[in-house]
Amino acid sequence: MHLRTFARALLASSAMLVLPAAALVASPSQAHAETAAKHRMVIYTEGGRSADVRKHFEAALPDNVDVVDSEDFRKALLKQGQKQPLGLTVSLPSKRQAILKRVGKAVAELDAEIALIGYVSKSRTGGQQVLVLVVERDKDEPTIDQTVKLDKSATQADIDTALYELASAWKPSEEAAVSGEVKATPEGGDEKKSDDAAGEGDGEAWERPKNVYGHEIFGINVSFDVAGRFFSYNDGITPNLRDYDVFGAPGISARVEVFPFAPLGIVVLRDIGLTGEVRAALGLSSETSDGTEVSTQWLRFGGGLRYRIPLGPKEKPFVLGIRGSFIQDGFTLDATGNLATESPSVKYNFLRAGLDGRFPIGPIAITAFGGYLGSIDSGDVHARFRDSSIGGIDVGGGLTVPIVYGLEARLQAEYVRWFYAFAPVPGDEFVAGGALDENIHIEIGPQYVF
Repeated sequence: MHLRTFARALLASSAMLVLPAAALVASPSQAHAETAAKHRMVIYTEGGRSADVRKHFEAALPDNVDVVDSEDFRKALLKQGQKQPLGLTVSLPSKRQAILKRVGKAVAELDAEIALIGYVSKSRTGGQQVLVLVVERDKDEPTIDQTVKLDKSATQADIDTALYELASAWKPSEEAAVSGEVKATPEGGDEKKSDDAAGEGDGEAWERPKNVYGHEIFGINVSFDVAGRFFSYNDGITPNLRDYDVFGAPGISARVEVFPFAPLGIVVLRDIGLTGEVRAALGLSSETSDGTEVSTQWLRFGGGLRYRIPLGPKEKPFVLGIRGSFIQDGFTLDATGNLATESPSVKYNFLRAGLDGRFPIGPIAITAFGGYLGSIDSGDVHARFRDSSIGGIDVGGGLTVPIVYGLEARLQAEYVRWFYAFAPVPGDEFVAGGALDENIHIEIGPQYVF
């Protein structure tokens, strides 16, 4: 009996020791599980230097946040009827309620808690500033509404202050931090985080923004074209030299660019693209001064390579381009008899080397381009004259207006100039000092990038 009583006492004592120990072992895991819970949120920035502002935001937030992909947020906004970027209106308290209501509904649709919005604009005192807004799900008024000056040594500290209440509410407790790691990181994890934030030094840090000109995988435009051609001889002597002019010829054009390495983020390679183009006049017919009708075709097509150079903020960069192309541009008049040998039919096969640029100004963008045209073969006019030489240039530009993410309305004008020099001698069938062939194109239509 004495031995059995002793055994019972020993078991009871062991239980009293084991249960508290088990509780101590379980407590860190429970605290870790609670701490590891993520706060799902949206970070969305607009304006110049948006990428820098996003890094400031990320640095001010605790590690236990789960940031929604920006493209998913754009799609959610679009579903709520917000087709344009938030723009200047988001900084006007008297006019932004409808926009913020869409933001709140988009946050709810993504099952997030808040949207942290940064809108970059010019400061009245010079430089730039960012408007910091925090909008909760299903709300139409911001819970945080502050403006922070950029380009200051204290910019990060000012953003930390603006987001202090949010960061403090979400920051894991000290007890949890002591009893278990919030987020497992490899040795040197802090250094890795700073390296990743540093930018595009390695492939993992590259995140291609979608539907942004300058970072697209492909782009396409289709346009209605209004065209004109003006051909004339200089110092013409023989009577068999025929000038030509037409304006208002309707047509269509299409262009495509593909950057196959853009998703990989490999420096230089991601910005090398293949280009293609086609343009044709529709229903064009010509007529001589005596009323003779001549069937006419005007067709241009070609392809080549383009290297783009995006500069400035990733979400809205200035984009410069360097192009090399092989193109055929033919204007042929299907005449017979003497008219066939006198009509200014041409078929330019040429190499084009050119530059282009896209310059965002607020919601719109200005485009410009120019190039030198090196003729390989030029057709009938060039072949009729002794020792003829030819060169060409093109210049142009336009305006784009956003419709929805990646889709724009585009207006563009182009001027093409071919110039001839001849060296005839007395007795030649065709005698002139030179010729000028000018083309004008005005295009309007949609364009899209992905």
